[in-house]
Amino acid sequence: MSPEAAPDRRQGHAVAGDGAAPRVGILMGSDSDLPVLRQAFEVLKELGIPFEATVASAHRTPERVARYAGSAADRGLEVLIAAAGSAAHLAGVVAAHTLLPVIGVPLKGGAAGGLDALLATAQMPRGVPVATVALDGAANAALLAARILALKDPVLRERLEAYRQRMQARVEEADRRLQEELATVAAAVAPATNTATPAAGTLTATAAAAGAPAAAAAPAAAGSSAQPGRRGDHPETGEERPATKEHPGTRQEMAS
Repeated sequence: MSPEAAPDRRQGHAVAGDGAAPRVGILMGSDSDLPVLRQAFEVLKELGIPFEATVASAHRTPERVARYAGSAADRGLEVLIAAAGSAAHLAGVVAAHTLLPVIGVPLKGGAAGGLDALLATAQMPRGVPVATVALDGAANAALLAARILALKDPVLRERLEAYRQRMQARVEEADRRLQEELATVAAAVAPATNTATPAAGTLTATAAAAGAPAAAAAPAAAGSSAQPGRRGDHPETGEERPATKEHPGTRQEMAS
């Protein structure tokens, strides 16, 4: 192992995972980032993935970052997570010193509210990739690291599936409570609705009864106007005209 790749023994990385060798390395630019990174700690612990964490700044301690990233693979780490805010060059610098997959976590804060950190983490030059999650997305960073590890770890794959089922169960439980609450509200509103219904129905029935004669008369009028006049009626007035009498001698004259 070259001196450049040797692990920095002064860093004193915090390791979690029941004494097993850490598989995920987490770097943060400042200890003020720790509250966000705790989300990643919790996910990794729930999935039984041993990890280590350290504070290292791409700007204040660049050599330390380079040594950590350069020695990560030799120390058995398989995925690295780097979280930083503002200029947020940490993930990119880490990716420049290792071939391990690097997941960047841009952090909220600063004058731009985290937009600068998001762009600095995501906009990497070709050849130095960083998988970037959402602002303060430490939990998703841990889950992405777990999915990468699960590609060759069937046991971890089963844990991830169980984790997903637990999330589904929580959503279904939340919906069940919501439906119960809505049913309670509907039951409370129903008596008031039933009380108002007869009054509205009475008014409707009264109005219908009052309008019945007019409605009945309308078809009759329509029916009378629709009947055509009888043969012999006047084409304009409809009055019956007397039938024309045939002269007795007319038939004989026509025959001759």
